[in-house]
Amino acid sequence: MTTPFALRLLDRVTVILALVAGVAVAFLAFLIVFDIAARSLFRFSVQGTDELGGYTLALTGSLGLAYTLIRRGHPRIDIGFRLFPLKLRRALHVLALATLTVFALFMTQHALSEFRTTLTFGSVTNTPLKTPLWVPQIFWVTGTGFFALTGFVLTLHGVLLLATGKGAQVEKRYGPVTIEEELEEFLHSEALTESSPAERKD
Repeated sequence: MTTPFALRLLDRVTVILALVAGVAVAFLAFLIVFDIAARSLFRFSVQGTDELGGYTLALTGSLGLAYTLIRRGHPRIDIGFRLFPLKLRRALHVLALATLTVFALFMTQHALSEFRTTLTFGSVTNTPLKTPLWVPQIFWVTGTGFFALTGFVLTLHGVLLLATGKGAQVEKRYGPVTIEEELEEFLHSEALTESSPAERKD
Protein backbone atom coordinates (compact mmCIF):
# COMPACT_ATOMS: atom_id res chain seq x y z
CA MET A 1 0.00 0.00 0.00
CA THR A 2 1.84 3.04 -1.32
CA THR A 3 1.39 6.31 0.53
CA PRO A 4 0.93 9.36 -1.75
CA PHE A 5 3.56 12.09 -1.54
CA ALA A 6 1.03 14.64 -0.23
CA LEU A 7 0.18 12.40 2.72
CA ARG A 8 3.85 11.75 3.48
CA LEU A 9 4.51 15.49 3.43
CA LEU A 10 1.57 16.18 5.71
CA ASP A 11 2.79 13.50 8.08
CA ARG A 12 6.25 15.08 8.30
CA VAL A 13 4.82 18.51 9.02
CA THR A 14 2.49 17.14 11.70
CA VAL A 15 5.46 15.45 13.37
CA ILE A 16 7.32 18.77 13.42
CA LEU A 17 4.31 20.55 14.94
CA ALA A 18 3.92 17.79 17.52
CA LEU A 19 7.60 18.13 18.42
CA VAL A 20 7.17 21.88 18.90
CA ALA A 21 4.29 21.14 21.25
CA GLY A 22 6.41 18.59 23.10
CA VAL A 23 9.27 21.04 23.53
CA ALA A 24 6.81 23.60 24.91
CA VAL A 25 5.54 21.09 27.48
CA ALA A 26 9.11 20.17 28.47
CA PHE A 27 10.01 23.86 28.87
CA LEU A 28 6.91 24.45 31.00
CA ALA A 29 7.77 21.46 33.20
CA PHE A 30 11.29 22.80 33.72
CA LEU A 31 9.92 26.25 34.52
CA ILE A 32 7.47 24.85 37.09
CA VAL A 33 10.21 22.82 38.80
CA PHE A 34 12.48 25.89 38.84
CA ASP A 35 9.66 28.03 40.24
CA ILE A 36 8.99 25.53 43.04
CA ALA A 37 12.69 25.32 43.90
CA ALA A 38 13.06 29.10 43.80
CA ARG A 39 10.12 29.58 46.17
CA SER A 40 11.43 26.98 48.61
CA LEU A 41 15.11 27.92 48.59
CA PHE A 42 15.34 31.57 47.62
CA ARG A 43 11.90 32.93 48.50
CA PHE A 44 11.13 34.36 45.08
CA SER A 45 8.75 33.31 42.33
CA VAL A 46 8.91 33.32 38.56
CA GLN A 47 6.16 35.61 37.34
CA GLY A 48 3.69 34.27 34.80
CA THR A 49 4.17 30.52 35.18
CA ASP A 50 0.42 29.90 35.35
CA GLU A 51 -0.12 32.17 32.35
CA LEU A 52 2.49 30.32 30.32
CA GLY A 53 0.83 27.07 31.37
CA GLY A 54 -2.41 28.21 29.78
CA TYR A 55 -0.63 29.15 26.58
CA THR A 56 1.13 25.78 26.52
CA LEU A 57 -2.17 23.95 26.93
CA ALA A 58 -3.68 25.83 24.00
CA LEU A 59 -0.52 25.33 21.93
CA THR A 60 -0.30 21.58 22.48
CA GLY A 61 -4.01 21.14 21.89
CA SER A 62 -4.05 22.95 18.55
CA LEU A 63 -0.70 21.78 17.16
CA GLY A 64 -1.46 18.16 18.01
CA LEU A 65 -4.81 17.98 16.22
CA ALA A 66 -3.48 17.08 12.76
CA TYR A 67 -0.92 14.64 14.19
CA THR A 68 -3.67 12.81 16.05
CA LEU A 69 -5.93 12.77 13.00
CA ILE A 70 -3.34 11.15 10.72
CA ARG A 71 -2.67 8.48 13.35
CA ARG A 72 -6.38 7.82 13.91
CA GLY A 73 -6.07 8.88 17.53
CA HIS A 74 -9.36 10.77 17.86
CA PRO A 75 -12.06 8.83 19.74
CA ARG A 76 -14.55 6.98 17.60
CA ILE A 77 -17.96 5.81 18.85
CA ASP A 78 -18.16 2.53 16.96
CA ILE A 79 -20.62 0.47 19.03
CA GLY A 80 -22.44 -1.73 16.53
CA PHE A 81 -20.54 -0.11 13.67
CA ARG A 82 -19.08 -3.42 12.50
CA LEU A 83 -22.56 -4.78 12.00
CA PHE A 84 -23.04 -2.41 9.07
CA PRO A 85 -22.39 -3.62 5.50
CA LEU A 86 -18.73 -3.26 4.49
CA LYS A 87 -19.37 -0.74 1.71
CA LEU A 88 -21.48 1.42 4.01
CA ARG A 89 -18.77 1.38 6.68
CA ARG A 90 -16.16 2.56 4.20
CA ALA A 91 -18.40 5.39 3.00
CA LEU A 92 -19.05 6.41 6.61
CA HIS A 93 -15.30 6.57 7.30
CA VAL A 94 -14.96 9.18 4.56
CA LEU A 95 -18.09 10.99 5.75
CA ALA A 96 -16.60 11.17 9.25
CA LEU A 97 -13.45 12.75 7.80
CA ALA A 98 -15.52 15.26 5.84
CA THR A 99 -17.55 16.17 8.93
CA LEU A 100 -14.40 16.63 10.99
CA THR A 101 -12.94 18.83 8.25
CA VAL A 102 -16.00 21.09 8.34
CA PHE A 103 -15.62 21.40 12.11
CA ALA A 104 -11.91 22.19 11.67
CA LEU A 105 -12.78 24.93 9.18
CA PHE A 106 -15.24 26.35 11.69
CA MET A 107 -12.50 26.41 14.34
CA THR A 108 -10.05 28.03 11.93
CA GLN A 109 -12.54 30.71 10.93
CA HIS A 110 -13.08 31.73 14.55
CA ALA A 111 -9.35 31.57 15.31
CA LEU A 112 -8.64 33.90 12.39
CA SER A 113 -11.42 36.24 13.48
CA GLU A 114 -9.95 36.52 16.97
CA PHE A 115 -6.47 36.95 15.53
CA ARG A 116 -7.56 39.84 13.28
CA THR A 117 -9.35 41.53 16.18
CA THR A 118 -6.22 41.24 18.32
CA LEU A 119 -4.06 42.81 15.62
CA THR A 120 -6.58 45.60 15.07
CA PHE A 121 -6.71 46.67 18.72
CA GLY A 122 -3.20 45.63 19.72
CA SER A 123 -4.59 43.60 22.61
CA VAL A 124 -2.31 42.45 25.42
CA THR A 125 -3.00 40.31 28.47
CA ASN A 126 -3.99 41.93 31.76
CA THR A 127 -1.14 40.17 33.55
CA PRO A 128 2.37 41.01 34.77
CA LEU A 129 3.81 39.64 31.51
CA LYS A 130 1.67 41.94 29.33
CA THR A 131 1.87 39.34 26.55
CA PRO A 132 0.61 40.51 23.14
CA LEU A 133 -2.33 38.21 22.47
CA TRP A 134 -1.31 37.60 18.88
CA VAL A 135 1.68 35.55 20.10
CA PRO A 136 -0.30 32.61 21.54
CA GLN A 137 -3.05 33.08 18.97
CA ILE A 138 -0.68 32.55 16.03
CA PHE A 139 -0.11 28.99 17.27
CA TRP A 140 -3.85 28.50 17.62
CA VAL A 141 -4.42 29.67 14.04
CA THR A 142 -1.56 27.53 12.73
CA GLY A 143 -2.76 24.40 14.50
CA THR A 144 -6.42 24.66 13.55
CA GLY A 145 -5.60 25.75 10.00
CA PHE A 146 -3.29 22.81 9.41
CA PHE A 147 -5.86 20.53 11.03
CA ALA A 148 -8.42 21.69 8.47
CA LEU A 149 -5.96 21.26 5.60
CA THR A 150 -5.06 17.77 6.76
CA GLY A 151 -8.71 16.80 7.08
CA PHE A 152 -9.44 18.09 3.58
CA VAL A 153 -6.54 16.15 2.01
CA LEU A 154 -7.46 12.95 3.85
CA THR A 155 -11.11 13.32 2.83
CA LEU A 156 -10.14 13.85 -0.80
CA HIS A 157 -7.87 10.82 -0.66
CA GLY A 158 -10.65 8.72 0.84
CA VAL A 159 -13.08 9.77 -1.89
CA LEU A 160 -10.52 8.88 -4.57
CA LEU A 161 -9.95 5.47 -3.00
CA LEU A 162 -13.68 4.78 -2.99
CA ALA A 163 -14.07 6.00 -6.58
CA THR A 164 -11.25 3.75 -7.82
CA GLY A 165 -12.53 0.63 -6.07
CA LYS A 166 -9.89 0.60 -3.32
CA GLY A 167 -12.29 0.46 -0.42
CA ALA A 168 -10.05 -1.90 1.55
CA GLN A 169 -7.47 0.88 1.84
CA VAL A 170 -10.16 3.21 3.22
CA GLU A 171 -10.85 0.68 5.96
CA LYS A 172 -7.14 0.32 6.68
CA ARG A 173 -6.21 4.02 6.60
CA TYR A 174 -9.29 5.77 7.93
CA GLY A 175 -11.21 3.21 9.95
CA PRO A 176 -10.97 3.07 13.74
CA VAL A 177 -7.92 1.39 15.19
CA THR A 178 -8.69 -2.29 15.73
CA ILE A 179 -7.83 -4.32 18.82
CA GLU A 180 -5.37 -6.31 16.72
CA GLU A 181 -3.55 -3.15 15.66
CA GLU A 182 -3.39 -1.86 19.24
CA LEU A 183 -2.05 -5.22 20.41
CA GLU A 184 0.55 -5.29 17.65
CA GLU A 185 1.71 -1.76 18.50
CA PHE A 186 1.91 -2.66 22.19
CA LEU A 187 3.94 -5.80 21.54
CA HIS A 188 6.26 -3.86 19.24
CA SER A 189 6.88 -1.17 21.86
CA GLU A 190 7.45 -3.85 24.52
CA ALA A 191 9.98 -5.59 22.27
CA LEU A 192 11.88 -2.32 21.77
CA THR A 193 11.86 -1.65 25.51
CA GLU A 194 13.22 -5.08 26.41
CA SER A 195 15.86 -5.24 23.67
CA SER A 196 19.42 -4.24 24.52
CA PRO A 197 21.14 -1.26 22.82
CA ALA A 198 23.34 -3.67 20.88
CA GLU A 199 20.30 -5.56 19.55
CA ARG A 200 18.67 -2.28 18.46
CA LYS A 201 21.82 -1.30 16.61
CA ASP A 202 21.83 -4.62 14.75
